[in-house]
Amino acid sequence: MQREINAKHQARSWTLLLVACGVVWFAVLGIRPLFNPDEGRYAQIPAEMLATGDYTVPHLNGLIYLEKPPLQYWATALTLKVFGHNEWGARSYTAGTAAAMVWFIYLLGVRGYSRERGLLAALMTSSMLLFVFMGQLITLDMALASFLTLACISFAIAQLQRDQTPSYSERWMLLCWTAMAAATLTKGLVGIVIPGTVLLLYTLWQRDTQTWRHLALSKGIAIYALLVVPWFIAVERAEPGAVNFLIVREHFQRYLTRMHERYHPWWYFMMILAVGSLPWIAQIARALAQGWRATAPSGRFDLSRLLWVNAVFTLVFFSLSDSKLPPYILPILPPLALLGARLDPSGARDLKVSAWVQGGLACALGLAIVLYGQKSLVGDQAFTFSTLRPWLIAIAVMMCLLAAITLWQLKHNIVRAAQTLGAGGFLIAITLIIGAANSINQRYSAKTLLAAAGPLEPNAPIYTVDTFDWTMPFYTQRPVVPVVWRGELDYGLNRAPELGIATVAEFESHWQSSASGYALIPQKTYALFLKDALPMRALAQDFDNVFVSRR
Repeated sequence: MQREINAKHQARSWTLLLVACGVVWFAVLGIRPLFNPDEGRYAQIPAEMLATGDYTVPHLNGLIYLEKPPLQYWATALTLKVFGHNEWGARSYTAGTAAAMVWFIYLLGVRGYSRERGLLAALMTSSMLLFVFMGQLITLDMALASFLTLACISFAIAQLQRDQTPSYSERWMLLCWTAMAAATLTKGLVGIVIPGTVLLLYTLWQRDTQTWRHLALSKGIAIYALLVVPWFIAVERAEPGAVNFLIVREHFQRYLTRMHERYHPWWYFMMILAVGSLPWIAQIARALAQGWRATAPSGRFDLSRLLWVNAVFTLVFFSLSDSKLPPYILPILPPLALLGARLDPSGARDLKVSAWVQGGLACALGLAIVLYGQKSLVGDQAFTFSTLRPWLIAIAVMMCLLAAITLWQLKHNIVRAAQTLGAGGFLIAITLIIGAANSINQRYSAKTLLAAAGPLEPNAPIYTVDTFDWTMPFYTQRPVVPVVWRGELDYGLNRAPELGIATVAEFESHWQSSASGYALIPQKTYALFLKDALPMRALAQDFDNVFVSRR
């Protein structure tokens, strides 16, 4: 009887903890402005879809923008329509896919291991530093990771059920094909390349040939093609050459070359994983080091080995690329969390190590604050440090307290210790992005600058000279005119050069002849314009740019 009461109490504590994290997760979405570059970019494209009614060819700043497929744009256009043209509406889809990922990993934990392991894996996933950061930012990577996770989990559940209930197994496989289609429509061929290669590597290693008989190939391929192919046909008809740009340039050239100047050494993602998996670094390290071990006889389905192959191949796949960004490894966090979610003696040791790591990092952060504060800082550096220092001190204190409380709980109740580490890690990550990052939002968003500038004339042109703020079109709700800047708008400007200005001299001519207008100008360029006596009035400025009007 007492055991049943304890089990109910424990289940209630898990439920309350995860629900509380979920409430905070969605409550803070609209607190801070959109950040450059991704949030401005991936909020504005859906906004322009709503404004123009063109859901086939994505446009950014009035220019064709074909770097990625449109699924997230479609979904965000819907949330903007429902919740309004604001930060909450723009971020809700990304945050929703992140929450769905946590649910998926819990579901597989219950089906493949135990309810307790599923709950711990869900808490681990939702409290990892990289997961929290990317789930609160508008990028395509969280949605891609969510769909890849769903594909892996659906496949795993299908194989777990293949001998007992074949029809049930087939339904899960069809969901797997659907998830791969959604991943493809989110970020391209990686949505099928990664799951397909994982399947091949896993079956060769485990010799689980029965898997190939339970893939629902004919129905699955039909579903995948019906969901993916129509948009590619439609966009190619509307914009000839679009598919070549998407496939050749944005897949093969991006992966194999340094065209976007995102090169990092092969071990780059190991460093990102170490930091991004906090506060669960010991658990993730154990999952990587030991997760490959067989838990089922050769020829039978081995869930743990599948998860390990999925995580390690994804890590290697992106490590071999010449184009690397931190969120690329998001898909490896859920499977590693499920492999590392242990509440046995080895799990207790991992919790102890992770807690001590938190304490060590707290001391390191405190020392860094003291040493950096002794430097002679001026201008932007002085402002940034003085603004961030109270938040960083608070975070160091939180990390120290988290380590102490977790170690104390570990002496009495391992479940409470794990819950403490997860809840504390979640709060620290939320504090970093909502508190610390938001305190210097003027460095990464045009919202503060535009608010300081005051109301703008409705039809006056806005120029961005030798720079580009990706959040400005969203907040001004109109396209801006790039001057001597192309960047990722190059494809669209090649097709509509009249929407940009190629030289400073041409801009000066436009500016002189205009009755009204606004411009965002770097400080140095603004000083040169003043020397040339170009008529302009400064409305607002930050450490990088000046926002001016024609009159």
